[in-house]
Amino acid sequence: MTYFSPISTNDSNTALEHEAFMAAYAKANARAPYSYFDQHIIRTDDACYWVADEGDYETLMQDLIDRIVHTVPAGRDDEY
Repeated sequence: MTYFSPISTNDSNTALEHEAFMAAYAKANARAPYSYFDQHIIRTDDACYWVADEGDYETLMQDLIDRIVHTVPAGRDDEY
């Protein structure tokens, strides 16, 4: 699932939020090649972003699923 929204760098808060998203994206991109699980970028109410490894939780709670803004697919596959 991917959502697109325009990013305007005229507002300093928007620019800071974009930087926070890009930092989370870089972390997810760095982790994904070495993981068997998808890396989800999740947005909090205060416009912060964090990366959740799908394997960290048995089943993602619906609240977390609703906050996923981007998913980087796993880089490893354990199927033969």
